[in-house]
Amino acid sequence: MTDAIHRRWKFDAPALSLCVNHNGDFVLAALADGTAKLFPANDSATEPKTIALHDGISLSLKPDADGQGFLSGGDDGKVVIVEPAVDAPTLLAAHKNQWIDHVASSSDGKYRAYNVGKKIYVLDEEGKPKFAEPLTVPSNVGDLCFSPNGKRLAASHYNGVTLWWMNSKHAEPATLTWKGSHLDLVWSPDGKNILTSLQENALHGWQLADSKEMRMQGYAAKVRSMGFTVRGKYLATSGAEQIICWPFSGGGPWGKPPLTLGGQDARMVSFVAPHPKDEMVAAGYGDGMIVLAPIDGRMEVMIAPPVSGEKQAITGLVWNAAGDALFAATESGAVMLFTLDSVRRAVTGGN
Repeated sequence: MTDAIHRRWKFDAPALSLCVNHNGDFVLAALADGTAKLFPANDSATEPKTIALHDGISLSLKPDADGQGFLSGGDDGKVVIVEPAVDAPTLLAAHKNQWIDHVASSSDGKYRAYNVGKKIYVLDEEGKPKFAEPLTVPSNVGDLCFSPNGKRLAASHYNGVTLWWMNSKHAEPATLTWKGSHLDLVWSPDGKNILTSLQENALHGWQLADSKEMRMQGYAAKVRSMGFTVRGKYLATSGAEQIICWPFSGGGPWGKPPLTLGGQDARMVSFVAPHPKDEMVAAGYGDGMIVLAPIDGRMEVMIAPPVSGEKQAITGLVWNAAGDALFAATESGAVMLFTLDSVRRAVTGGN
C-alpha cells in the first residue's frame, strides 16, 4: 500500500487538540505555543491561517454555538471565539489568574458555557449571563457538554454528573451519582443516555428516563476519546489495544459484549473518530498509526503507518461534514489530511 496522506503540515509546537466546527467546513488545531492553525475542511489547496489563540495554551477547544466558529478556554483565564472569516479571536470572558478548564456550546446556537474550578458560567447568544449566579458543583468540573438539542447542560465531577435545564429560571439541578472521578462526557445522539469516562479505566453511564446505570469496564488505560457512530448504533472508545464499540441499538448495552475492531502488535488506541455518514471508525494509536475500521467486520485499512521515536501519539482526529476528508494531529506537531480519493489510490496502488 502506498502513502495515503493527501497533505501533511509540520509545525514547531505539539498539537494539543483538533476540532471541527458544527458546520463541518473548518478545522482548528490548537498548538502548545498558544497559536492555532485554521484549515478549510473542503479545500486542501489553501494553506492554514495562523491565529494567536492564548497567552499560554488552550485547555479546551470545542465548536462554537454559531455553527461557524470555535470556542476555546485557556490557562490565561480567557474564553475566546475564533471565527474563520476573522483574523483575531474575539474575547468572550476573562478571569485573571484563573484557568478555564472546559468550554461547551449548544448546537442550537443559544448557549455557551465554561468553568473556573467548581463554578460554571452560562452565557446566552448576546454573551450575557443566563442565570443570576454561576452554577456550582461539589468539586472541580471534569467536562461540560450540552445535550444534542441544547436544552440541558451536563457537568461531570467527582462522584457523578449534574444536569440543568436551560429553560429553567432557577437552574434547579438534577444529580446522577456514582462514586469516583468522572472525566469526559458524551451524550447519545437521541439525548436519552449520558456517559462519562472514569479515572479508574472505565466508563459509567445512565439512561436518563429512569436513571438506569451502565458500567463498562476492562480497559487498559483511561478512555480519553469516545464518540457515537452514525445513527447512534455504537459508542466507539479509545483506552485499549482495539477500538471498543458498545452497542446502543436493540435495547442498549446491558448484558451485551462490545464489538471490537482492529488491534495489533500491542498498540494502544489514543483517539477515535466515527464517520459522520458511514458505519466506519477512524482510530489513531500511540505510535502515530491510523486505521479506518468498518463496523461490518471487514478488515481495517491502515492509512498512516506507525512512526518510531517519541511524541508520535495521535492527539486529534476529525472528519469534515461530508465525510470525505479526515484530519489528524500528532503530539509531534504534525497535521495530516486524508481524503477518500487519497485512501482509494493508496489501497489500489495508484490506479
